[in-house]
Amino acid sequence: MRIRRRAAGVALVLAATSFNLLGGPGTAAAQSQGGIVLPVRSHWQTLADSRHVYVSAPGDDAVLATDHDGQVVKKVEGLDGARGMAESADESTLYVALPDADAISVIDTATLTETRRISTGADTAPESLALAGGRLFFGYQATVFDSGIGSVAIAEATPTVSLDDNPVWYGKPRLASSPGAPDRLVAAESQGALGMRVYDVGSGTLQETAYSDAVADVEDVAVTPDGSSVITANGSNYYHQRWRLSDLTEEAQYDTGAYPNSVAVDSHGTVAAGIVAGGEWDVYVYRPGETAAYRTVALSPGYADLLDRGVAWAPDGNRLFATRFPYSGEFVLDIVTDVAKASSTITLSAPPTNPVGTPVTVRGKLTSLVPFPKHRAVAVTRNGVKLPDVKVGRDGTFSFSDTPPDWNTYPQYTVTYAGDDRHVPGTATVMVEFVG
Repeated sequence: MRIRRRAAGVALVLAATSFNLLGGPGTAAAQSQGGIVLPVRSHWQTLADSRHVYVSAPGDDAVLATDHDGQVVKKVEGLDGARGMAESADESTLYVALPDADAISVIDTATLTETRRISTGADTAPESLALAGGRLFFGYQATVFDSGIGSVAIAEATPTVSLDDNPVWYGKPRLASSPGAPDRLVAAESQGALGMRVYDVGSGTLQETAYSDAVADVEDVAVTPDGSSVITANGSNYYHQRWRLSDLTEEAQYDTGAYPNSVAVDSHGTVAAGIVAGGEWDVYVYRPGETAAYRTVALSPGYADLLDRGVAWAPDGNRLFATRFPYSGEFVLDIVTDVAKASSTITLSAPPTNPVGTPVTVRGKLTSLVPFPKHRAVAVTRNGVKLPDVKVGRDGTFSFSDTPPDWNTYPQYTVTYAGDDRHVPGTATVMVEFVG
Protein backbone atom coordinates (compact mmCIF):
# COMPACT_ATOMS: atom_id res chain seq x y z
CA MET A 1 0.00 0.00 0.00
CA ARG A 2 1.34 3.43 -0.87
CA ILE A 3 1.30 5.81 2.06
CA ARG A 4 0.23 9.34 1.24
CA ARG A 5 0.45 12.41 3.39
CA ARG A 6 -0.53 16.05 3.40
CA ALA A 7 1.95 18.91 3.47
CA ALA A 8 1.06 22.58 3.46
CA GLY A 9 2.85 25.48 1.85
CA VAL A 10 2.39 28.59 -0.22
CA ALA A 11 5.71 29.71 -1.71
CA LEU A 12 8.59 28.45 -3.80
CA VAL A 13 10.92 28.21 -0.84
CA LEU A 14 11.89 25.41 1.53
CA ALA A 15 10.71 24.73 5.06
CA ALA A 16 10.08 21.57 7.06
CA THR A 17 7.51 20.00 9.27
CA SER A 18 6.73 16.83 11.15
CA PHE A 19 3.93 15.85 13.46
CA ASN A 20 3.72 13.47 16.39
CA LEU A 21 0.42 13.73 18.16
CA LEU A 22 1.17 11.20 20.88
CA GLY A 23 4.32 12.75 22.30
CA GLY A 24 6.97 10.50 20.77
CA PRO A 25 9.89 11.75 18.70
CA GLY A 26 9.11 14.06 15.81
CA THR A 27 11.57 14.89 13.03
CA ALA A 28 11.82 17.58 10.41
CA ALA A 29 13.65 18.30 7.18
CA ALA A 30 13.21 20.39 4.04
CA GLN A 31 9.83 20.82 2.42
CA SER A 32 9.23 22.33 -1.02
CA GLN A 33 6.31 24.70 -0.81
CA GLY A 34 4.07 25.91 -3.55
CA GLY A 35 4.21 25.04 -7.23
CA ILE A 36 3.33 26.20 -10.70
CA VAL A 37 0.35 24.64 -12.47
CA LEU A 38 1.39 23.47 -15.92
CA PRO A 39 -0.96 23.66 -18.93
CA VAL A 40 -0.71 19.93 -19.68
CA ARG A 41 -2.93 16.93 -18.97
CA SER A 42 -0.22 14.28 -18.87
CA HIS A 43 3.47 13.67 -18.20
CA TRP A 44 6.19 11.22 -19.22
CA GLN A 45 9.52 12.95 -18.56
CA THR A 46 10.92 16.19 -17.13
CA LEU A 47 14.24 17.41 -18.56
CA ALA A 48 16.14 20.65 -17.94
CA ASP A 49 19.00 22.52 -19.58
CA SER A 50 20.61 25.88 -18.84
CA ARG A 51 17.62 27.81 -20.21
CA HIS A 52 14.51 25.65 -20.18
CA VAL A 53 12.57 22.97 -18.36
CA TYR A 54 10.92 20.53 -20.77
CA VAL A 55 7.91 18.38 -19.90
CA SER A 56 6.80 15.75 -22.39
CA ALA A 57 3.05 15.24 -22.35
CA PRO A 58 1.88 12.23 -24.40
CA GLY A 59 -1.81 12.88 -23.77
CA ASP A 60 -1.36 16.40 -25.13
CA ASP A 61 0.84 15.36 -28.08
CA ALA A 62 3.16 18.09 -26.91
CA VAL A 63 6.31 19.18 -25.14
CA LEU A 64 5.95 22.11 -22.78
CA ALA A 65 8.93 24.44 -22.38
CA THR A 66 9.18 26.78 -19.38
CA ASP A 67 11.96 28.99 -18.11
CA HIS A 68 13.73 28.24 -14.83
CA ASP A 69 11.06 30.18 -12.93
CA GLY A 70 8.34 27.96 -14.35
CA GLN A 71 6.92 30.54 -16.75
CA VAL A 72 5.70 28.99 -19.98
CA VAL A 73 7.86 29.83 -23.00
CA LYS A 74 6.05 27.66 -25.52
CA LYS A 75 3.98 24.52 -25.85
CA VAL A 76 5.29 22.61 -28.87
CA GLU A 77 2.25 20.77 -30.19
CA GLY A 78 1.59 18.18 -32.86
CA LEU A 79 4.09 15.74 -31.32
CA ASP A 80 2.24 12.42 -31.51
CA GLY A 81 2.37 10.77 -28.06
CA ALA A 82 5.52 12.69 -27.02
CA ARG A 83 7.50 10.64 -24.47
CA GLY A 84 11.26 10.26 -24.04
CA MET A 85 13.55 13.24 -24.57
CA ALA A 86 17.29 13.77 -25.05
CA GLU A 87 19.27 16.91 -25.83
CA SER A 88 22.46 17.56 -27.77
CA ALA A 89 25.55 18.51 -25.75
CA ASP A 90 25.40 22.12 -27.00
CA GLU A 91 21.69 22.36 -26.06
CA SER A 92 20.75 23.39 -29.58
CA THR A 93 18.61 20.37 -30.39
CA LEU A 94 15.96 18.49 -28.45
CA TYR A 95 14.99 15.01 -29.60
CA VAL A 96 11.54 13.69 -28.67
CA ALA A 97 10.28 10.14 -29.13
CA LEU A 98 6.87 10.00 -30.83
CA PRO A 99 5.50 6.46 -30.35
CA ASP A 100 2.16 7.32 -31.90
CA ALA A 101 3.91 8.39 -35.12
CA ASP A 102 6.71 5.76 -35.12
CA ALA A 103 9.14 8.63 -35.29
CA ILE A 104 11.54 10.94 -33.48
CA SER A 105 11.00 14.69 -33.59
CA VAL A 106 13.96 17.07 -33.93
CA ILE A 107 13.31 20.43 -32.25
CA ASP A 108 15.36 23.60 -32.49
CA THR A 109 15.62 24.83 -28.89
CA ALA A 110 16.24 28.44 -29.93
CA THR A 111 12.91 28.72 -31.76
CA LEU A 112 11.17 25.74 -30.11
CA THR A 113 9.96 24.50 -33.46
CA GLU A 114 10.14 21.08 -35.06
CA THR A 115 12.71 21.12 -37.86
CA ARG A 116 12.68 17.45 -38.85
CA ARG A 117 10.90 14.19 -38.15
CA ILE A 118 12.81 10.92 -38.44
CA SER A 119 10.81 7.75 -39.08
CA THR A 120 11.89 4.77 -36.96
CA GLY A 121 9.84 2.18 -38.86
CA ALA A 122 6.31 0.85 -38.77
CA ASP A 123 5.02 -0.24 -35.34
CA THR A 124 8.29 0.63 -33.55
CA ALA A 125 6.67 3.11 -31.12
CA PRO A 126 9.98 4.58 -29.80
CA GLU A 127 10.08 5.65 -26.18
CA SER A 128 13.25 6.26 -24.12
CA LEU A 129 16.13 8.19 -25.78
CA ALA A 130 19.86 8.64 -25.13
CA LEU A 131 22.82 10.06 -27.07
CA ALA A 132 26.06 8.06 -27.17
CA GLY A 133 28.85 7.32 -29.64
CA GLY A 134 27.66 10.05 -32.00
CA ARG A 135 24.26 8.39 -32.44
CA LEU A 136 20.80 8.76 -30.95
CA PHE A 137 19.56 5.51 -29.41
CA PHE A 138 15.93 4.66 -28.73
CA GLY A 139 14.03 1.85 -27.04
CA TYR A 140 11.30 0.47 -29.28
CA GLN A 141 8.78 -2.33 -29.78
CA ALA A 142 10.52 -4.92 -31.96
CA THR A 143 7.85 -7.64 -32.03
CA VAL A 144 4.60 -8.35 -30.21
CA PHE A 145 6.55 -9.88 -27.34
CA ASP A 146 10.03 -8.30 -27.55
CA SER A 147 11.56 -4.85 -27.42
CA GLY A 148 14.87 -3.66 -28.77
CA ILE A 149 17.26 -0.75 -29.08
CA GLY A 150 17.49 1.19 -32.32
CA SER A 151 19.76 4.06 -33.33
CA VAL A 152 19.84 7.08 -35.61
CA ALA A 153 22.98 8.40 -37.29
CA ILE A 154 22.07 11.99 -36.48
CA ALA A 155 25.18 13.50 -38.08
CA GLU A 156 24.10 12.37 -41.55
CA ALA A 157 22.21 14.72 -43.85
CA THR A 158 19.61 12.00 -44.25
CA PRO A 159 19.88 10.09 -40.96
CA THR A 160 20.12 6.33 -41.24
CA VAL A 161 18.04 4.31 -38.79
CA SER A 162 19.29 0.94 -37.55
CA LEU A 163 17.16 -1.55 -35.62
CA ASP A 164 18.20 -4.29 -33.21
CA ASP A 165 19.15 -7.63 -34.82
CA ASN A 166 18.67 -9.46 -31.52
CA PRO A 167 16.05 -7.82 -29.28
CA VAL A 168 16.48 -9.05 -25.70
CA TRP A 169 14.02 -6.90 -23.77
CA TYR A 170 10.46 -7.52 -22.67
CA GLY A 171 9.49 -3.88 -22.10
CA LYS A 172 11.02 -1.00 -24.01
CA PRO A 173 14.30 -0.38 -22.12
CA ARG A 174 15.10 2.80 -20.23
CA LEU A 175 18.24 4.31 -21.75
CA ALA A 176 20.91 6.60 -20.27
CA SER A 177 24.37 7.91 -21.10
CA SER A 178 26.91 10.47 -19.90
CA PRO A 179 29.58 12.74 -21.43
CA GLY A 180 32.01 11.09 -19.00
CA ALA A 181 31.65 7.79 -20.90
CA PRO A 182 30.74 9.01 -24.39
CA ASP A 183 30.78 5.58 -26.02
CA ARG A 184 28.77 3.79 -23.35
CA LEU A 185 25.02 3.24 -23.39
CA VAL A 186 23.09 1.89 -20.40
CA ALA A 187 19.82 0.03 -20.92
CA ALA A 188 17.54 -1.22 -18.14
CA GLU A 189 14.44 -3.40 -18.33
CA SER A 190 11.22 -1.42 -17.81
CA GLN A 191 8.57 -4.15 -17.59
CA GLY A 192 10.16 -7.35 -16.36
CA ALA A 193 13.18 -9.05 -14.85
CA LEU A 194 15.57 -8.93 -17.78
CA GLY A 195 18.11 -6.83 -15.90
CA MET A 196 20.43 -4.08 -17.07
CA ARG A 197 23.16 -3.96 -19.70
CA VAL A 198 26.01 -1.66 -20.66
CA TYR A 199 27.01 -1.41 -24.31
CA ASP A 200 30.05 -0.04 -26.09
CA VAL A 201 28.55 1.87 -29.02
CA GLY A 202 31.70 3.53 -30.32
CA SER A 203 31.50 1.44 -33.50
CA GLY A 204 27.86 2.38 -34.06
CA THR A 205 26.63 -1.05 -32.99
CA LEU A 206 25.69 -2.53 -29.61
CA GLN A 207 28.64 -4.39 -28.08
CA GLU A 208 27.65 -5.64 -24.62
CA THR A 209 30.30 -5.00 -21.96
CA ALA A 210 28.40 -5.69 -18.73
CA TYR A 211 25.20 -7.35 -17.59
CA SER A 212 23.34 -7.69 -14.28
CA ASP A 213 20.12 -9.52 -13.55
CA ALA A 214 19.81 -7.90 -10.11
CA VAL A 215 17.43 -5.15 -11.20
CA ALA A 216 14.00 -5.18 -12.82
CA ASP A 217 11.03 -2.94 -13.66
CA VAL A 218 13.20 0.18 -13.78
CA GLU A 219 11.30 3.47 -13.89
CA ASP A 220 14.31 5.75 -14.33
CA VAL A 221 18.07 5.50 -14.79
CA ALA A 222 20.92 8.04 -14.83
CA VAL A 223 24.67 7.86 -15.41
CA THR A 224 26.98 10.02 -13.28
CA PRO A 225 28.77 12.84 -15.15
CA ASP A 226 32.18 11.19 -14.77
CA GLY A 227 30.82 8.05 -16.40
CA SER A 228 31.81 5.79 -13.50
CA SER A 229 28.42 4.79 -12.11
CA VAL A 230 24.78 4.31 -13.02
CA ILE A 231 21.87 4.90 -10.62
CA THR A 232 18.51 3.17 -10.94
CA ALA A 233 15.03 3.89 -9.59
CA ASN A 234 13.17 0.61 -9.23
CA GLY A 235 9.61 0.86 -7.95
CA SER A 236 9.66 -2.48 -6.12
CA ASN A 237 12.58 -1.44 -3.89
CA TYR A 238 12.70 0.83 -0.87
CA TYR A 239 15.99 2.31 -2.01
CA HIS A 240 17.80 3.59 -5.09
CA GLN A 241 20.85 1.63 -6.22
CA ARG A 242 24.22 2.76 -7.58
CA TRP A 243 26.13 0.39 -9.87
CA ARG A 244 29.68 0.47 -11.19
CA LEU A 245 29.43 1.12 -14.91
CA SER A 246 32.35 -1.10 -15.89
CA ASP A 247 30.86 -4.37 -14.60
CA LEU A 248 27.47 -3.44 -13.02
CA THR A 249 28.57 -4.44 -9.54
CA GLU A 250 26.35 -2.77 -6.95
CA GLU A 251 28.35 0.00 -5.26
CA ALA A 252 25.82 1.47 -2.85
CA GLN A 253 22.19 1.90 -1.88
CA TYR A 254 20.40 5.18 -1.17
CA ASP A 255 17.88 4.57 1.61
CA THR A 256 15.10 6.69 0.13
CA GLY A 257 12.03 4.68 1.08
CA ALA A 258 9.21 3.08 -0.82
CA TYR A 259 8.61 3.18 -4.57
CA PRO A 260 11.62 4.88 -6.20
CA ASN A 261 10.48 6.35 -9.51
CA SER A 262 12.96 9.02 -10.59
CA VAL A 263 16.63 9.98 -10.46
CA ALA A 264 18.71 12.84 -11.82
CA VAL A 265 22.39 13.81 -11.45
CA ASP A 266 23.76 17.33 -11.93
CA SER A 267 27.06 18.21 -13.61
CA HIS A 268 28.89 18.01 -10.26
CA GLY A 269 27.59 14.54 -9.45
CA THR A 270 24.92 15.57 -6.94
CA VAL A 271 22.12 13.00 -6.95
CA ALA A 272 18.40 13.75 -6.64
CA ALA A 273 16.47 10.54 -5.92
CA GLY A 274 12.68 10.65 -5.98
CA ILE A 275 9.99 8.31 -4.66
CA VAL A 276 6.21 8.04 -4.98
CA ALA A 277 5.14 9.52 -1.63
CA GLY A 278 6.28 6.38 0.13
CA GLY A 279 7.01 8.29 3.33
CA GLU A 280 7.40 11.81 4.60
CA TRP A 281 9.70 13.08 1.83
CA ASP A 282 9.53 12.89 -1.96
CA VAL A 283 13.09 13.77 -3.03
CA TYR A 284 16.39 12.97 -1.33
CA VAL A 285 19.56 14.84 -2.33
CA TYR A 286 23.06 13.37 -2.01
CA ARG A 287 26.52 14.82 -2.49
CA PRO A 288 28.81 12.91 -4.88
CA GLY A 289 29.92 9.62 -3.38
CA GLU A 290 27.76 9.95 -0.25
CA THR A 291 24.76 7.82 0.72
CA ALA A 292 23.40 9.98 3.56
CA ALA A 293 21.02 12.64 2.22
CA TYR A 294 22.07 16.17 3.13
CA ARG A 295 18.72 17.45 1.94
CA THR A 296 15.18 16.06 1.85
CA VAL A 297 12.27 17.70 0.08
CA ALA A 298 8.52 17.21 0.49
CA LEU A 299 6.37 18.40 -2.38
CA SER A 300 3.36 20.44 -1.36
CA PRO A 301 0.66 21.66 -0.94
CA GLY A 302 -1.97 18.98 -0.67
CA TYR A 303 -1.87 15.32 -1.52
CA ALA A 304 0.49 14.82 -4.45
CA ASP A 305 2.68 12.19 -6.06
CA LEU A 306 6.03 12.83 -7.64
CA LEU A 307 5.72 11.61 -11.22
CA ASP A 308 7.86 8.91 -12.81
CA ARG A 309 10.97 10.48 -14.36
CA GLY A 310 9.77 13.73 -12.78
CA VAL A 311 13.04 15.08 -11.32
CA ALA A 312 15.53 17.22 -13.25
CA TRP A 313 18.50 19.45 -12.43
CA ALA A 314 19.58 22.72 -13.92
CA PRO A 315 23.00 21.66 -15.29
CA ASP A 316 24.92 23.81 -12.80
CA GLY A 317 23.03 22.27 -9.87
CA ASN A 318 21.66 25.59 -8.62
CA ARG A 319 18.03 24.59 -9.16
CA LEU A 320 16.13 21.35 -8.81
CA PHE A 321 12.84 20.78 -10.64
CA ALA A 322 10.19 18.24 -9.69
CA THR A 323 6.93 17.53 -11.49
CA ARG A 324 4.03 16.16 -9.47
CA PHE A 325 0.37 15.28 -9.76
CA PRO A 326 -1.88 16.49 -6.92
CA TYR A 327 -5.27 14.89 -6.56
CA SER A 328 -6.80 18.11 -7.83
CA GLY A 329 -6.02 16.79 -11.31
CA GLU A 330 -3.45 19.43 -12.26
CA PHE A 331 0.19 18.84 -13.15
CA VAL A 332 2.48 21.02 -11.07
CA LEU A 333 6.15 22.02 -11.28
CA ASP A 334 8.03 22.61 -8.03
CA ILE A 335 11.28 24.59 -8.11
CA VAL A 336 13.88 24.31 -5.36
CA THR A 337 16.08 27.40 -5.56
CA ASP A 338 18.30 26.93 -2.49
CA VAL A 339 19.15 23.28 -3.01
CA ALA A 340 22.78 23.77 -1.89
CA LYS A 341 21.57 24.33 1.66
CA ALA A 342 21.35 21.36 4.00
CA SER A 343 18.31 20.15 5.90
CA SER A 344 17.70 21.11 9.53
CA THR A 345 16.36 18.07 11.35
CA ILE A 346 14.59 18.49 14.67
CA THR A 347 13.75 15.55 16.90
CA LEU A 348 11.31 16.11 19.78
CA SER A 349 10.26 13.96 22.70
CA ALA A 350 7.83 14.53 25.57
CA PRO A 351 5.78 12.33 27.92
CA PRO A 352 2.52 11.28 26.29
CA THR A 353 0.60 12.36 29.42
CA ASN A 354 1.30 14.89 32.18
CA PRO A 355 -0.67 15.95 35.33
CA VAL A 356 -2.74 19.14 34.95
CA GLY A 357 -1.12 22.10 36.71
CA THR A 358 2.42 20.71 36.66
CA PRO A 359 5.10 21.67 34.12
CA VAL A 360 5.90 19.36 31.23
CA THR A 361 9.41 19.13 29.83
CA VAL A 362 9.96 18.83 26.10
CA ARG A 363 13.40 17.74 24.93
CA GLY A 364 14.81 17.99 21.45
CA LYS A 365 17.82 17.84 19.20
CA LEU A 366 18.77 19.87 16.14
CA THR A 367 20.96 17.99 13.67
CA SER A 368 22.30 18.25 10.13
CA LEU A 369 25.06 16.79 8.00
CA VAL A 370 26.45 20.33 7.77
CA PRO A 371 27.65 22.07 10.99
CA PHE A 372 25.44 24.79 12.46
CA PRO A 373 26.65 28.22 13.65
CA LYS A 374 28.00 28.22 17.21
CA HIS A 375 25.24 30.39 18.66
CA ARG A 376 21.81 29.22 17.70
CA ALA A 377 18.32 29.01 19.14
CA VAL A 378 14.93 27.57 18.30
CA ALA A 379 11.57 29.30 18.51
CA VAL A 380 8.75 27.64 20.45
CA THR A 381 4.98 28.07 20.32
CA ARG A 382 2.13 26.41 22.18
CA ASN A 383 -0.97 26.25 19.98
CA GLY A 384 0.26 29.33 18.16
CA VAL A 385 1.12 31.28 21.33
CA LYS A 386 4.78 32.27 21.33
CA LEU A 387 6.92 31.03 24.22
CA PRO A 388 10.50 32.14 24.98
CA ASP A 389 13.19 31.08 22.49
CA VAL A 390 15.39 28.21 23.61
CA LYS A 391 19.18 28.08 23.22
CA VAL A 392 20.64 25.04 21.50
CA GLY A 393 23.71 23.40 23.03
CA ARG A 394 26.91 22.60 21.17
CA ASP A 395 25.77 19.01 20.78
CA GLY A 396 22.47 20.18 19.28
CA THR A 397 20.31 19.33 22.31
CA PHE A 398 17.78 21.64 23.97
CA SER A 399 14.87 21.45 26.38
CA PHE A 400 12.14 23.66 27.79
CA SER A 401 9.40 23.36 30.40
CA ASP A 402 5.90 24.78 30.23
CA THR A 403 2.69 24.75 32.28
CA PRO A 404 -0.29 25.42 30.02
CA PRO A 405 -3.57 26.83 31.30
CA ASP A 406 -5.75 24.24 33.06
CA TRP A 407 -8.30 24.31 30.25
CA ASN A 408 -5.68 23.44 27.64
CA THR A 409 -5.41 19.68 28.12
CA TYR A 410 -4.01 18.93 24.64
CA PRO A 411 -1.30 21.54 23.99
CA GLN A 412 0.67 21.23 20.79
CA TYR A 413 4.25 22.48 20.93
CA THR A 414 5.92 23.58 17.70
CA VAL A 415 9.68 24.07 17.59
CA THR A 416 11.23 25.91 14.65
CA TYR A 417 14.79 26.60 13.55
CA ALA A 418 14.78 29.66 11.30
CA GLY A 419 17.64 28.50 9.09
CA ASP A 420 20.93 30.21 8.26
CA ASP A 421 23.37 30.69 5.38
CA ARG A 422 23.98 26.94 5.14
CA HIS A 423 20.67 25.45 6.31
CA VAL A 424 17.00 25.65 5.39
CA PRO A 425 14.46 26.10 8.18
CA GLY A 426 13.25 23.11 10.16
CA THR A 427 10.12 22.53 12.22
CA ALA A 428 8.80 19.74 14.43
CA THR A 429 5.65 19.38 16.51
CA VAL A 430 4.69 17.30 19.52
CA MET A 431 1.45 17.05 21.49
CA VAL A 432 1.02 16.19 25.21
CA GLU A 433 -2.18 15.13 26.93
CA PHE A 434 -2.71 16.74 30.37
CA VAL A 435 -4.80 14.63 32.72
CA GLY A 436 -6.47 15.46 36.04
